[in-house]
Amino acid sequence: MSDKILLQHKVIIENRGAMSVDGVTQVVAYDENRIVLRTDYGTLIVTGRDLVAGEISSSNNTMKLTGNIDTLQYKGARDKREGLLSRITR
Repeated sequence: MSDKILLQHKVIIENRGAMSVDGVTQVVAYDENRIVLRTDYGTLIVTGRDLVAGEISSSNNTMKLTGNIDTLQYKGARDKREGLLSRITR
């Protein structure tokens, strides 16, 4: 297990039209229908219409975006503190 300190990760959605994401480490890709963000807790994919990505604040790695938000999906890394049973049954 790694001793890496994870950035705090928080997602706030306001009326499906604005979103703030803490703990963004990289913007992987974006267009008006999809924004892909990397966090310490996995890759976050936001889909919708007329999406506009703002700049990432360097003080707390926060990114704001606007548009018509339809879905959020995580892929990839998960909490490394999984139990023994979940590791065995993969």
